Amino acid sequence: MSKHDDFADFDSPFFRFRFGGRGRRFVFGDDDDDDNEEGVVDMERSNSDEYWSVRRRVRRRLRFIRHLFTYLALNGLFVILDWRTGGSGNGINWSQWVALVWGVFLAVEFVSNFLGPQLWGREAEERLIQREMRRRRGA
Repeated sequence: MSKHDDFADFDSPFFRFRFGGRGRRFVFGDDDDDDNEEGVVDMERSNSDEYWSVRRRVRRRLRFIRHLFTYLALNGLFVILDWRTGGSGNGINWSQWVALVWGVFLAVEFVSNFLGPQLWGREAEERLIQREMRRRRGA
């Protein structure tokens, strides 16, 4: 049994909760055990263009997740505040417009970060080139 077999992990984009063999740990960011091989990136890989491209993509996706959590938390607060202050008609008046406009920008960010690379990114370009090459060879 390896030293990693006696614990369980819960990973999220922002923290790791580890419990088991050596007790419980709550780790923020990149702080982790010294014996964790996943966090090791050799210098050769970190200098490659592919590494930096993937890193940019991951950072954009993490930024989207942070924006989503901020959107949900603040708009929830706005709805409660709007409901408690009760404008005309004692309902929800202005907070729905804030959520709608902010939601449109969040949707654009989602498409740009998650759907866009599959639709018009480098991988899509490479797939289309390969498809065209196969078509020309078969014709």
